[in-house]
Amino acid sequence: MYACFLAASFILSPNPMLPAWDDVLVTQPFQGYFPAAVSCESGPGYMLAEDCYPTVDFVPYQVDLWLGFDPPDTVDSYNFGFQLDDSVSPDGTFFWYGSEDDVVYEDIGLTWGGYEFFHLMVTIADPPVLAAGQLYWFCFQAVNNSSVACPVDNNHPDWNSECFFSSDNGESWQSSGSTWGASFGVFMIISGTTGLNRSTWGSIKGSFI
Repeated sequence: MYACFLAASFILSPNPMLPAWDDVLVTQPFQGYFPAAVSCESGPGYMLAEDCYPTVDFVPYQVDLWLGFDPPDTVDSYNFGFQLDDSVSPDGTFFWYGSEDDVVYEDIGLTWGGYEFFHLMVTIADPPVLAAGQLYWFCFQAVNNSSVACPVDNNHPDWNSECFFSSDNGESWQSSGSTWGASFGVFMIISGTTGLNRSTWGSIKGSFI
């Protein structure tokens, strides 16, 4: 059984830091409470995946995550990747992969079980273009040997599919339900620009003036 840390519900004030990009692909922000947290550190090969479905071409430039660290220290970089869908799960092959080290941390004032939790914003240096109408899986892990806990929740019917877990760096996947007995989702925000972003639209409008 892979690491899953059950926790009492925590309630905090709303987070003041917002995505820097206008367009949002995934909106599952931390809401001040969570019933459990699951492991996502690279040392043992742990990785998490959440699905996303762009309705227009989308370029993801920033990912917001909420993570806990033990010992309470931040991580220098994160491995991100995108995989295509294999019926109901990631297909095990990265068509895009990158190690990202442009990270901003915000202490949210929460410690639990030896973990200190942060809101972090990670910039994707050379992002892919995600085509409209295709289901993708965003995969991530903290580059760290020590335990990293990712808060999850299972009470959001408006969120998409449950998250998936890998113990071999994304080569194979198990659903959170089959791994931990509950259909968890990850708190995260993926923001960026659409194929026709606002600056481009402004230029088009300007050509008719």
